[in-house]
Amino acid sequence: MNKQFVWLVTSSLLLAGAAHAQVGLRVGGSLLAFNEAFAERHATTASVQTRGRLGYQVGVFYQVQLEESPYLSLVPEVQFSREQQAVTLADVAAGGRMLTSDYRLRLDYLNVPLLLRATLGVLQLEAGPQGSILLGGRGEGATMGPGGPASSYYQPIDQPATDRYHRFDFGLALGVGAKLPSGLGLSVRAYQGVAQVNGSSRGAFPVPYSGSDEFRWTLQASLTYQLPTR
Repeated sequence: MNKQFVWLVTSSLLLAGAAHAQVGLRVGGSLLAFNEAFAERHATTASVQTRGRLGYQVGVFYQVQLEESPYLSLVPEVQFSREQQAVTLADVAAGGRMLTSDYRLRLDYLNVPLLLRATLGVLQLEAGPQGSILLGGRGEGATMGPGGPASSYYQPIDQPATDRYHRFDFGLALGVGAKLPSGLGLSVRAYQGVAQVNGSSRGAFPVPYSGSDEFRWTLQASLTYQLPTR
């Protein structure tokens, strides 16, 4: 995983220095999702509900035209992405108690996609690998439920995301976009991670979601601007 990420970063820096590279800026919104492996494996005792919360991403990219084809170019990019979710987890604890965890999850990633882009008129299609490093984030909320005949159970959730999720992620990105006048453009991109992002959590009361194999999935919608070439 680390070698793949280093390879992506190195390739992006080398391409960024190409003589015919055209720099561009990207800004937009993002949505985060995980697979439902936890709910599927614990369907008899637990249920998970996730609600997307709008995040954002900002980045810089270089479009390097390939000499072999007037339609193809390589597009390395570096972006900061804040990805958010609201999660409600209901589970049966020891003694048959029903505990409900309700919390907000925030993940901050540095993404480095390396895309091959095909430009067909105003239409742009792109695909390629993406490496990500988790810079930070947090899970905040509470776990609640009955504690006994005359008591209730309440435990705050306040844990760094790095206590639950691996630092590195790797996967594939696929996008479609449209060129607009004056160097502007619109882009929609989906990313599917191929590496398990959750690990064994530390602390007595960890962020409870991602109890089994979880893979990161994101959707981004962006406005882009390419600076004029000299």
